[in-house]
Amino acid sequence: MAGVTPAFASSIRLFPAAPKVYLGEADPAYAHSGGRFGGWTAAALLRAGMMEEVDRGAPLSLTILFTDAVIDGEIVISTRLLRSGGRLDFLTAELTQRDKVCAHAQMTFGVRRPGLAFTDSVMPEAPAPEALEAPRGPAHAPFGAQFEARWATPFPFEAPEGGPARSLFWMRHVSGWALDAPLLAAYADFAPPRVFYRTRRPQMSSTVSMSVHFHATPEEMEAAGHDFVLNEVSARRCEGGYFDHEVRLWSRSGVLLATSEQVAAFRG
Repeated sequence: MAGVTPAFASSIRLFPAAPKVYLGEADPAYAHSGGRFGGWTAAALLRAGMMEEVDRGAPLSLTILFTDAVIDGEIVISTRLLRSGGRLDFLTAELTQRDKVCAHAQMTFGVRRPGLAFTDSVMPEAPAPEALEAPRGPAHAPFGAQFEARWATPFPFEAPEGGPARSLFWMRHVSGWALDAPLLAAYADFAPPRVFYRTRRPQMSSTVSMSVHFHATPEEMEAAGHDFVLNEVSARRCEGGYFDHEVRLWSRSGVLLATSEQVAAFRG
């Protein structure tokens, strides 16, 4: 349809190879030193689940285990429908390379219906993205160049020493893709490792597991379009070489679009 901005899912190219099996390429635009950006991997797994020809409604939740690095080259994603009910469907998906499982996902799709609706969470105050400084210099990894971030709190290495490992920033995809569930999944993993706030230096870090819960209605995602999304991130505990954090993603108009939490491992 003329004038409609394509959704982010259309950038993830997967092709049916057999029933419930899809082939694709690990997108080099989302590479980093350890393999592929976990947000892209999560989005690709969700995209495969959405391609299954079952009328299951919209994504409600996605949980991913990142079991191995996704490197350049071909990827294979296989899906399995665990159960299909009247309102809810449950699926799994696995991304493999080199005969290794690199990521395993569980996802739930549901049909929304009118009824009770409320939001207890409160959107934090933040300056409009246009009032904040534009990104400075080139990104340190290809995937970072795919997103524009405008910081309402100090950048990790500039945050007060010993302060909370909390961040608040606006972000959007530089290509202008319209907001959809795969893009929210990618946004959920786009946050500097919380250890940066205490060590004040880069450290190798990787997401171990991540869950994303999708709250936005189709109308709310359409209204958000390709505008900035506010990314609110806070840590709870870091210990033993691991840390966790929780994420809330807000539209400019104050709609809670998605929530997420993850566990990550780090060295040093």
